Amino acid sequence: MEIAERIGEATLRVAGRIYYHVLGFVIWLILLQRRLRAVIAEFDRNRVYPVFERRGVEFRDYVVLKAQLATFGFFAVAVLLIFDFAGAWVALPFLLLLGTASMLLTFGQIKEHFGEDFPAYRDFFIAYFAITLLFLAVKILAPQVQWGYPYAHFFVLAVLAVGGFSAYFKRRYERDFTFGRVLRGGSAALVRTGYDIRAGVKPGVHMLPNHLAAREGDVVKLRVEKSFLNLRGNRVVEMLEVVGDAGQGGG
Repeated sequence: MEIAERIGEATLRVAGRIYYHVLGFVIWLILLQRRLRAVIAEFDRNRVYPVFERRGVEFRDYVVLKAQLATFGFFAVAVLLIFDFAGAWVALPFLLLLGTASMLLTFGQIKEHFGEDFPAYRDFFIAYFAITLLFLAVKILAPQVQWGYPYAHFFVLAVLAVGGFSAYFKRRYERDFTFGRVLRGGSAALVRTGYDIRAGVKPGVHMLPNHLAAREGDVVKLRVEKSFLNLRGNRVVEMLEVVGDAGQGGG
């Protein structure tokens, strides 16, 4: 009985030491992760973004660009794995890195900079992240089929998943207006628009009739017209109203 008690006490001491070491390691990892995120964020904002800023890219559009690149990269690496390209499994760490970056950007900077429009961006990036994971799961469970083309089920799955999500997104989030900032007033105003996933508008500068007498710096609501297949984004066609004037610094 005495031996059993000693063994029990020794086991508890060892378990306690392991617990505190593991806890200390987890805390160290959390602090390291926060430090790394702070360093990366500072480098991104102070060294990388200025390159895009000099080319007229606003920070909101830069954030979307990063999320798009991470999500597309995640999907592209997954495709390499699905179709068994030579040495593709070497890219597995990149798959994990790009997938993590996509979700961190979505729930980090996208959420921070897009306010009430965030649910649309969240659903968009999560959907394509989830579709990619679905493809990978199918790759593991049914890598090929015995009828027709061996990868035909991936094509069918892609059409159904993307088509279904597109229909859902249009019904829930699509709108026929966006917002822009007047760069130059006058009878024909120059208006800059940013990326707007709900209106299908890409960043750009538009010359529009200025029947609102909008001034430089004003924020204006703009009517959007659908373009064919939306290959180049929808068209901004007219100013509807001034929603924030230059004096207020509207946004």
